[in-house]
Parts: sequence; C-alpha cells; structure tokens
Amino acid sequence: MEQAITFDLILRILGIIAAAWVGIKAISEIIGAVNKWHDKRQKWDDMEGKMLKNIQAERDKIYEKYDAKLEEMEEQIKENHCDNEAKFQEIKTELFILTECMSAVLAGLKEKGCNGPVTDAKDDLDEYLRKRAHE
Repeated sequence: MEQAITFDLILRILGIIAAAWVGIKAISEIIGAVNKWHDKRQKWDDMEGKMLKNIQAERDKIYEKYDAKLEEMEEQIKENHCDNEAKFQEIKTELFILTECMSAVLAGLKEKGCNGPVTDAKDDLDEYLRKRAHE
C-alpha cells in the first residue's frame, strides 16, 4: 500500500519535528540551568574552602603568638620565683642577725643593771627563739 505525500502529511511531520525541537531546546535549557547552578555552587564551595583555610591559618598564627607569650610568661614566673626565693632567704638571714643583735643588746642592758621591761623583753625573746627552734 502506497501512501501519497500530501500537504497534510508534511504539516504533521513538521509539527512533530517542531515539537521535538521545542522539547530538545527545553531539555537543553534545563541542563544549562543545572550546569550554571552547579558552577555557582562549585565557586561557593571553593570560596568556602579558601575562607576556611585562611581562618585556620590566622588561628594558627594567633596560637603561635600566644604560645610564645605563654612560654615567655612561664619563664618570667620561674625567674621571679627563683628571685623571690633568694630574697626570702636573704630576709630570713637579716632577721636572724637582727634578732641576735637585739638579744645581745638586751643582754648588755641587763648586765648594766637595767631590769624590769628589759628583763621581760629578753625573756620573751629567748622564749620565742626556743619555740622557733623546735618548729
């Protein structure tokens, strides 16, 4: 059976081709929009990654700076502690010498005949020194 090519058949074929063309164009635009969205998302992801790296680098710089400061402060504390310990020992020695001098002065005054408050002070000092010796 032979079919004749009629004007109506040509119009139908052209309509099918036009519909297919519109469908392909729509699909192409959808793919283009998805690709554009994906590219934009990829740029955001790249920028986000760069920002995170920059933030981490800045954080690391801050940590390094404050770690160095912390070490410096710990050294100062150690030095001050050593200095304070030496000063404390020096003060203890001075106080011991002054106490011995006070005891000698009170003993001398007592030998010269000063009694009363001198004797009481000498006794109190001797008692204090005995108690400190046992601590």
